[in-house]
Amino acid sequence: MPRGNSLKFFLTAVVFFGNWASLYAQQNPLVIGYERFHSNEPSAEGGRILFNELGCANCHTPKTDLPQRKGPNLDGLLQHSDPDYIAAFLKDPTGTKPGTSMPQVQLREKEVEAVLHYLASLAPDEKIKPAFQFVNAERGMALYHEMGCVACHEPSPTFISPQTRPRKDGSDYPSLPLLNLRQRYDIDALSAFLYEPHDFWKATRMPKFNLDREDGGDLAAHLLDFQNGNAKEYPPRPKFPVSASLAETGKVIVQARNCAACHHLGEQAQFHIPNRTPLTIAYTDDLKARNHPVYNLSENQRQSIKLFIKQEPKQPLPRIHMDTLNCMACHKHEGSGGPDAAHKIHFTGNEDLGDSGLYPPPLTGIGKKLQQNWLKAVLDGENNIRPYLKTQMPQFGDTTDKLIDLLYSEDPQPAEMELPKAKLDSGKHLLGTQGGLNCITCHDWSDRKSLSIRALDISTMADRLQFEWLHDYLINPNQYRPNTLMPSFWPKGVASNQNTLEGDTKAQISAIYAFAKHGEDFPEGFPDQSSNEFEIQPTDRPVIQRTFMEGIGTHALLIGFPEGTHIALNMHSAQPALMWKGRFFDAYNTWFSRFPEFESPLGSDVVSWPNLKREPLAQYQGYRLDKDGVPEFRFILNDGEVTERFTPQVLENGKVGMLRVVRYSRLSQLNDKRLTHPRKVKRTELKDSDPMARSFLYQW
Repeated sequence: MPRGNSLKFFLTAVVFFGNWASLYAQQNPLVIGYERFHSNEPSAEGGRILFNELGCANCHTPKTDLPQRKGPNLDGLLQHSDPDYIAAFLKDPTGTKPGTSMPQVQLREKEVEAVLHYLASLAPDEKIKPAFQFVNAERGMALYHEMGCVACHEPSPTFISPQTRPRKDGSDYPSLPLLNLRQRYDIDALSAFLYEPHDFWKATRMPKFNLDREDGGDLAAHLLDFQNGNAKEYPPRPKFPVSASLAETGKVIVQARNCAACHHLGEQAQFHIPNRTPLTIAYTDDLKARNHPVYNLSENQRQSIKLFIKQEPKQPLPRIHMDTLNCMACHKHEGSGGPDAAHKIHFTGNEDLGDSGLYPPPLTGIGKKLQQNWLKAVLDGENNIRPYLKTQMPQFGDTTDKLIDLLYSEDPQPAEMELPKAKLDSGKHLLGTQGGLNCITCHDWSDRKSLSIRALDISTMADRLQFEWLHDYLINPNQYRPNTLMPSFWPKGVASNQNTLEGDTKAQISAIYAFAKHGEDFPEGFPDQSSNEFEIQPTDRPVIQRTFMEGIGTHALLIGFPEGTHIALNMHSAQPALMWKGRFFDAYNTWFSRFPEFESPLGSDVVSWPNLKREPLAQYQGYRLDKDGVPEFRFILNDGEVTERFTPQVLENGKVGMLRVVRYSRLSQLNDKRLTHPRKVKRTELKDSDPMARSFLYQW
C-alpha cells in the first residue's frame, strides 16, 4: 500500500491545533527537502527525494540509496485516535490533512468501515506509558519554541519570544502543518511518542530530542492545548467495539492494498511484501487503476519523478541525503539553507557570541572538519559542546549511518599526524592568559568555565577536529563562519605572538592541538579550584545563596543545611522549586563569571515541584532568620501575610527528610494555589497546633 506520510503524521511528531487547517491549502504532497531546494523546476535530484519520501521505493525500483521512509506502527491506533477522523482520512487523505504524503487508496465506504474494525482489532501498543501526572502546558510551549521543534513545524501565534531580536515575516519554505492533533492522539500517546519517537515509528523523520519524561508530558499538554494540569483527567478515548467478521474482511483489504509495505500492523499481521518491481514512466501517467495508490502530484513533482526513473541509480550526494532529513532547517551548507528570517527568532542562546551563539554550525566540508568518531557520537546524541544553544541537536536513529559514510568518502580523513609532545608547555602557554592568546577568556576548558563570555569547550579540539581544518580555520575564522566573533591571531598566516616558538604559525597551532590531545593540566590563568575553595559546605548553620538556577531562572534562592538536605526557591513566582541531598553548591561561576550560567545542584536525589509558574503567585517580602540561622520566608497573598519555613528532619530510619510549615494570617488564604508539592516524594501532612498552619513532611 501507499506509504503514508499522513497515516504517518497522525502518529507523527508534534501536531498543532485543528483550527490552523485554514492556513494550509496545500493540495500536493508536502516534502520539505524537496519543497525548499528542488521545487522551482523538475530535477532528477528532486525526483529521488520524492520517490523515497512518498514511499514509492518501498514497493518499486530504482533504488534511491536514501534512508528508508515508512509510515508509523498502526498497533493500537484506535486506542488514542478518533475513529471518525481515521475514517475521513482513509476516504480523503488530502482533504482531511492538506499536504499529506498519504495517497488516495480508493476505498469504498464499506471497505473503510472494515479497515477500521481491523485496525481496532490489533493489539494495544504496550510501549505507550501514561504521561507524567502533572503537566504544564505553558512550560511545554516554551520547550516547543526553544528546543528546535519550530525549525520544521509551525510556531504558535500566541508565543512571545524572550529574545530582543525583532520578529520578521516571510519564509522561503513552508512548515510541516500540525493539524487535528486532538483527533489523533490522547495525552499518553503523544507524550510517549515525543519522549521516544523511534520506539513507535522506526523509519520516521521525526528525531529524538533529549527530553525528560516530564518534558514529553508538558509538550503534549501544550500541543493538545490541555490547560488542566493533571494528565489523569484528560478525557479518555471511548473503546471501539470490534466486529470479528468485519475485522477479518478489513485484514483482507489491508493485505490486498499491501499496507505492510509502509506500516507495521502487529506481529500477527506481517503480510508477505512482494519483491520490488520497476516503476515505469507510463505508470506515473496512469494512476487511476483500481487498487493502486493515487498521489495528488503537482506537474513539477511528476516530472521530477520521471527524470529520476529515466536515469541509472547513482550514489546520492551527501547534500541530497541532508535535504531528505531536513538538516538545512537548522544548518547551512555551501552557503544555502539554515533558518530563514521568519524562523530565526526562535533560535535562541547566547547573543553575546553573535551568530555562533544562536545558530547551529554550518555543514560545509564537515567531513574535512570533524573526526569521524566524534561526528557519529554527535548524531547519537552525545558530545554536546555548545550548551549555550537552546536549539538541540536531536538524534535521527540509523537514518544517518549512510550519511556519515558518504561524508567521509567525499572528504576522506588524512593520516593522523605526529604531534611533538615537547611543545606541550608552549601550547599550555598560548591557550592561557599569562602572555598567551587568552583563549580561555572566552572558551571553556573541560570543567573550567571561561573567564568572560561562554564559548564552546576547546579542551576537546583534538578529539573533535582534524588538524588541517583547525590550522586553516584559526588563520581565517570568518572564511569558515561569517560574522563569527572569533578573531585571527595568525592573520594572513603571520603569528601575532612572535615570542613563542619563534613566531612559527604552524608550530604554534600544532602546540595548541598537542596540548589539547596530550596535556594533563589546564591552560595558564584559571583560578585555583583544586582545594574546592568555591564549593559552599554548610557546617554549623544554614547557608543562603542567590544564583541563576536551571529550571528556576534568575531569581533562585538556595538554602543549604548542615544535615545535607537542601532547598531552592523561586523568589519571582514565590514558590519552592527544588530539593536535593548531599553536596550543596559550587559558587565559582556565581562569584567569578562575568556572565553566570544557569547552575545545577551539586548533590543527588534532586526532586522538583510541578507547574512552576512564570508569573508571581504571591509577593515576596524577604525572610527573617531565627537564632539557628534558619530562614522564614514572608509573602503577601490576598492582602494578608503568609510565612513559610523549611527545616531538615531526621527520620526514624536515620535518613533526613524536609519539614515544610506554612502559616496564614487569613482564612481566605487556606486554599493557597501556590501550595503544591514536589514530584516523586512521599508527603505526610502533620497535625499542627495552630489552626492557621499546615505542616508537611517530605521523604525521598
